[in-house]
Formats: sequence, C-alpha cells, structure tokens
Amino acid sequence: MNDLEEIIYKHALLNAAKHKGSANPGAVMGSIMANEPELRSKAKEIGPMSGKIVAKVNALSPEEQASEMEKLGVEVQDKKPKAKEVGLQELPGTHENIVLRFAPNPSGPLHIGHSRAAVPNAEYVKRHNGKLILRIEDTDPKRVYEPAYEMIPEDLEWLGINPDEVIYQSDRFETYYDYARQLIEKGAAYMCTCDGADFKELKDNCKACPCRDNSVEENLALWEKFDTMDAGEAVLRVKTDIAHKNPAIRDWVAMRLVDETHPRLGNKYRPMF
Repeated sequence: MNDLEEIIYKHALLNAAKHKGSANPGAVMGSIMANEPELRSKAKEIGPMSGKIVAKVNALSPEEQASEMEKLGVEVQDKKPKAKEVGLQELPGTHENIVLRFAPNPSGPLHIGHSRAAVPNAEYVKRHNGKLILRIEDTDPKRVYEPAYEMIPEDLEWLGINPDEVIYQSDRFETYYDYARQLIEKGAAYMCTCDGADFKELKDNCKACPCRDNSVEENLALWEKFDTMDAGEAVLRVKTDIAHKNPAIRDWVAMRLVDETHPRLGNKYRPMF
C-alpha cells in the first residue's frame, strides 16, 4: 500500500467507524478533499481508488476495522457539540475600577442592535460596581435627529439602564482640534486638497496622493485657514499604511468641512468628523 492509498484507507476506516461499519465512497472523498488540501489536485486519481478501498474496508468485520485503526493510529474524534455558555462570560484581567461606555449616534431612537451593546455593558458594570458612560456621538450634524437627545436616555431607562455619566462628543471639538494639530505637527496627518474621485482611484491602487508629501509647515498653513475654505476644498487625513488590505483604512478622513447647523452648537464649528 503506497502513501496515497494509506491516506484513503485511513479516511475510509474513520467513515466506517462513524456509520456502523459501512463507509460511503462519496463521504470518504469529501473527507479527503476537506482535510487533505494538498491532495485536491489528485481528485481524479483519488476517486476511483476510493471506491476500491471503501469496498475493501466494508468487507472487514467491525472488529477487524477497529484492529486496523489501532494498527494505523487512527482515532475517531468526538465531535459532540459543546454546551453553550449561559449568561455573561467573565471579564479578563482585574475587575477593579471598571469603566464601560455605550456610544450611540443620535440619529433616531435606539433599536434592538443597540440593546445588544448597552445591556451587557450595564450588567458588567452592575456586577463589578463599575461606571457606565453614555457617550453621544454627535460630531456630524447631518446624522443628528434632534429628538434623539431625549429619546436615547428614555430608551435606556426603559431597558433598566441608568448611566453614571453622559458625555456629548460635540462638547469636545476644541480637544479634537488640539489633537488634530498635534498629529499634523508629528507628520501623522496631512491636509489633502485632492478631488475625492481622484484620491479614491489612487487609494484603490495603493498609491499615495501628492498631498501626502507636503511638509509639516505646508499642512499647518492649510490647517490654519481650513475653516475659511469652501466645503469639499480640503480634508484632514490620518496617515496609515497606504497598502493596507482594507481600502477604508488607507489614509482615512479625520475631518471635513460641514456646512450644516448643529442642533447644540449652531454654526460655531465647520471642520467636523
């Protein structure tokens, strides 16, 4: 028996052990293709061989099949499904001073998907006497439905969730501007004035746009007059791996100009994200 025949023989014995001593050629072939990927190129050769070897295995008594399996070191794997864990899994690491957040966008009332994030976090906080922060992600006024500012806390209360603190991202624009400037100064972000379609074509081909090579001084100069530009004239991009396997990650937009009145801030800020 050559190496290929022995592999088929082992799969046939395993299949027979799972089906009261009677192996099935098709099932044996499928098992080989699934578990021996290097043999897929030999499928036409394996098919006829499987039929003959399966017939040989089926001619053996169950005792003889078991003896052959022991001789070849073949074991039937126990594939009983694992019992599903009930309840929350325990958090890793220390359980002291746990702080978790729930961060919805105020685009409307909460839906069932939100509850899948909010409820577990609230339960972990309750279990470990931690802190739950409700962070309203409202930096883009185009995605804000103003009544949702009241709807979200009401929906959470209905779920039995009472956050310990509420934070509105829109209150932190000055902080975000400060960090944006720091990124530019470190050469980790740049002002891009390329046409959006042109940038996408370059990005999709893992090519950097010309703006990526601008000096820190050039980028800072554009950043200082960002607020006075026309919408679409420039964006702030974070430098990433321009060849990243996910195109959405390649030099993503951190801030763009938005000419829309914010329900909480009015028209105080234009560069938003």
